[in-house]
Amino acid sequence: MRMQVMIHVDEGASSTSLMSWLRNDPVARSATFSPAHDSQDEMGVSDVIQAIVENAIALGELTVAVAAWRDARRGRADPPPQVRLERGEVSVIITSGDSTEVARVVRALGQQRDRPSGGEGSRTSS
Repeated sequence: MRMQVMIHVDEGASSTSLMSWLRNDPVARSATFSPAHDSQDEMGVSDVIQAIVENAIALGELTVAVAAWRDARRGRADPPPQVRLERGEVSVIITSGDSTEVARVVRALGQQRDRPSGGEGSRTSS
């Protein structure tokens, strides 16, 4: 099952740095990344990366890679940058890369369907 995950990086942190990290991180090798534009969200101004993953395992790998990037910045910023993963209507803030956190993210985002591509407010019926 292919999943589109939006990665929101809070103000003051660089999505360019995160995208470079993800593209070079062997843990996230199965995902594809592209910049997305979002000038305003609930946290304020943010940078956004669109990630496409093929399954729950790849979603877990993406979560670990994002958490590693965040933890690598812990010494540069106190607290480390806030990173939020979003799929459809579900949004999860990454707090660590431990197995409990990865399972929480995969459970929350893995059960959500992607937003329909037919425009805002459109729904698909089954």
